[in-house]
Amino acid sequence: MKLLLLLLIFADSPFKVESEHFVVESSYELKRLSHSVLEEAEKEYYEISRMMPVSFEGRITIRIAGSLTEYERMQPEGSSAPTWSQGIAYPKKRLLILRGSGITSVDDIMKTLRHELAHIFLHNYSSKEIPRWFSEGFSMYFEERGGLTRGFKLMRQAFSNSYIDLDKLEDDFPEDPIDVQNAYLTSSEFFAYLLSVIKEEGLYKVFEYVKEGLDFKFAIYRVSGKSITELEKGFHKSVRFKYAWLPVITSSSTLWILLTTLFIYVFIVKKRRTSDRLKIMQLEEEEELMQRFKKKSEDRGQYLN
Repeated sequence: MKLLLLLLIFADSPFKVESEHFVVESSYELKRLSHSVLEEAEKEYYEISRMMPVSFEGRITIRIAGSLTEYERMQPEGSSAPTWSQGIAYPKKRLLILRGSGITSVDDIMKTLRHELAHIFLHNYSSKEIPRWFSEGFSMYFEERGGLTRGFKLMRQAFSNSYIDLDKLEDDFPEDPIDVQNAYLTSSEFFAYLLSVIKEEGLYKVFEYVKEGLDFKFAIYRVSGKSITELEKGFHKSVRFKYAWLPVITSSSTLWILLTTLFIYVFIVKKRRTSDRLKIMQLEEEEELMQRFKKKSEDRGQYLN
């Protein structure tokens, strides 16, 4: 009983692990997760530093809550987090709070970590206004790093032509849940397109120009030679080309062709198997007749002797 009590007390005791750029705080019970989070955070630091000049004093604090109650208690004074959220960042405080148990899986925790860290790095970099679409696209790029589920969502969005104009996502996102999803996907896909145009070294240069005082959009123009409007047109053309095959494979006529082809294929395979079985049966019958004939011949020979 005493041992169990000691284990419970030990599990709830504070735990801290540090690296060059981060401090992770949790209960001792979440020690293993804390080490994983610290490792992932350092990887994120390296990935982001390839795209933007990362330089600010002090380390980022990451707190991991073991319950919803603890998650709410960890929020800074005067702040609160939605109960459905898996994590929340306070960029100016260089603070990130994660839910380490309950509704989240380790994979979800790591995705949230990458997304919120990207926000912290981005909003600590410059006092210049950064469009909301870029902020979310940049963060989602590191959160998702591709993936089949995201790919299907993007195909569906391209097919339904539900991309939202970037000027509508300049300062804020819509409130309707469906529009919110489209806003995130638009931001994510456009950022990926922008990156394909200017490459990582180009984005790095954009951040350098912004640090020097240039307007964010003008910095992109300076690097790419195109305005946001021109880039957006190119983005829409790229999307249409990328997913041009989608309406074809999802049309009813294509479905009937596929079903007919499948039926013919099954019929041919079945016919071949039936033919093979008949040949085997014929060979077996011939062999049986040969055996009977041989036996009769042997019997006659014995009788003549």
